Amino acid sequence: MRKRDYNYLLKLLKDNAGWDFNDDEYFIIDKKMYNFVREKGYASVEELIAELKMGQKALLWQVVEALALSETSFYRDYKVFKNFEESILPHIKELNRGAKKLRIWSLGCSSGQETYSIAMAVHNALPMNGDWDIKIIGTDLSTVSITKAQHGLYNQFEVQMGLNARMIIDNFHQERGGWVINDDIADMVEFRRYNLMDDLTFMEKFDIIFCRNVLHFFDKETQRKHLEKIYTRQAEGGFLYLGYKENISGLEDFYEPVSEMSCLYQAKIMPEREVKPLEKAKQDSTTDDNMPSFVRPVNLSYRRPVLSESLKK
Repeated sequence: MRKRDYNYLLKLLKDNAGWDFNDDEYFIIDKKMYNFVREKGYASVEELIAELKMGQKALLWQVVEALALSETSFYRDYKVFKNFEESILPHIKELNRGAKKLRIWSLGCSSGQETYSIAMAVHNALPMNGDWDIKIIGTDLSTVSITKAQHGLYNQFEVQMGLNARMIIDNFHQERGGWVINDDIADMVEFRRYNLMDDLTFMEKFDIIFCRNVLHFFDKETQRKHLEKIYTRQAEGGFLYLGYKENISGLEDFYEPVSEMSCLYQAKIMPEREVKPLEKAKQDSTTDDNMPSFVRPVNLSYRRPVLSESLKK
């Protein structure tokens, strides 16, 4: 690929997806473009770019989606999911035992493996989930990825990436020449197309947000802007998972690390969001039935749950 064509593609990604790539990604993007050109029947990258410059929006988004760096697998980074299942979910289960509600957002979910892994962990940690109002939302900018995730159909190689035979048998059944996610897992999950560059269209607050290996594709100013947007959808004292060694600008303004737990951060309580004594007294006298999702009569231990030392082991 010619340098000027590569630079054109970088600008395309910057303007439409916000990604801030550089020359380090040349070979990855070159390979993806080669595959795209071959799949679509173009004679060359130059021919494709000439057509892109004519302003065809549908083609533009096909290219953006093709260039999305969407490496994923079930239970990717097993230690993270082990900690999530054995420490964080029991902690949230105890905090929400009155409302029996749980909301989780899997941001940048690609073809759904992370989102379904979250649901499997929830199923294991909350075996009584029939009594709970559980919603796990997976979002990604790629329509192709979201469509695959919604179908919940994976081939043998895909399910073996991160899952052992017992986990496959417990959570999938064979159908349509592959492995289809079971209904008890799929019923907890909803997928939506969403680009972080767009305004948020849902107003729910999430106990836990997974945003792993997503924000580092943006420049520092955009990282902070997106992080602030994510924080507005975080339940008070809720948890955020990032990728290993992700150094995200502005993180310390909204979250604090949970010690001895890699990639895990807890939402800070901003001073302006603190409950005044009179307001607190009114809230303490309110029954759970009258409270919106994720809200119970306020006390400091609930409003800002901090993991006990036993959970940090």
